[in-house]
Amino acid sequence: MKLEHIKSLLQLSCTFNFSSISHSFTIGEKETLTVKCLKDTYLLEVTSNEKQQAEYYTSIDQAAQALYIKINANKTN
Repeated sequence: MKLEHIKSLLQLSCTFNFSSISHSFTIGEKETLTVKCLKDTYLLEVTSNEKQQAEYYTSIDQAAQALYIKINANKTN
């Protein structure tokens, strides 16, 4: 997935932060990352189902870059 596409999805979530929009990304065979903009804030929460932990980002660019790296980490060129 392209970095710009991830940024667009995150921007959409933060634009409509008064509702509950989330996006899920499958990493490898078992891990799923779920990202959402916390309601009425511009704080992005990225949660891993495998690691049972959340990371928080105040910047769409930072969150998109982190997701891009995680999504593409296991891919070979």
